[in-house]
Amino acid sequence: MRRLGENLLRDVAATMSGRTGRRDLRSAGALGDRSGASRDWTFGDTEPWDVTRTITNAVTRTAAEGGRTDGGVSIQIGDVEVHETDARTQACVALLVDTSFSMAMEDRWVPMKRTALALHTLITSRFRGDDLQLIGFGRYAEVMPIEQLVALDAKWDKGTNLHHALLLANRHFRKHPNARPVLLIVTDGEPTSHLEPGGEVFFDYPPHPVTILRAVEQLDVAHRLGAHTTFFRLGDDPGLARFVDGMARRVDGTVTAPDLDDLGAAVVGSYVRTRATEPPA
Repeated sequence: MRRLGENLLRDVAATMSGRTGRRDLRSAGALGDRSGASRDWTFGDTEPWDVTRTITNAVTRTAAEGGRTDGGVSIQIGDVEVHETDARTQACVALLVDTSFSMAMEDRWVPMKRTALALHTLITSRFRGDDLQLIGFGRYAEVMPIEQLVALDAKWDKGTNLHHALLLANRHFRKHPNARPVLLIVTDGEPTSHLEPGGEVFFDYPPHPVTILRAVEQLDVAHRLGAHTTFFRLGDDPGLARFVDGMARRVDGTVTAPDLDDLGAAVVGSYVRTRATEPPA
């Protein structure tokens, strides 16, 4: 899982660098204060070098290899250590991914999983002060560890319960009142189900007005909690386009419609850019 996530993150970094001319992922760690510790350099790090530790490692390695150091020291990648930094700004991130059957039918299942794993790898390795929650939503929504989401099989289950997913995201945001909330929503369909007060799932297609209303209510709650919202619209369904455009305008959010090959770069890039900007006063 870790190796796959690192490979996916490299692919995302290459896509972002090649198409925008920027290397957003490499800003990770640049916003923190030194913690006093150091660690081995890894791909994507831009923390300052720990020069003393790096040169010591090079000298020790050269001596162990039987080389002489009186003529200078040759530093290799494995010698480099960087200063650990503590994040000045923490983010509370909720990634909501559509797990309805249409995602599998339209070959969006694997890109969705790859995107979730790339974002998970970035946060757990580069932004370790942030708290990511992965929420899958089909007929109902569920908080999932990354292992469960990656292993998830598609199943025929009617419903796209964005209302339930937003309920879980808002609960996550409330648990981190001092962190900046970031809401990322990946979907290919309008909401067609919601939770009733007793906990049962209501489904109707085309989308029932009450289902839309319940989703809007919870998006408004996320907005009041300070969440910056980005929708990632998959496919060309005009009803979905109208829905997400209206939702985004309502909460001053953004909408992007990436190709499947660009979904990971779109989600990761949105997270990094949102995290780097100053929150509204």
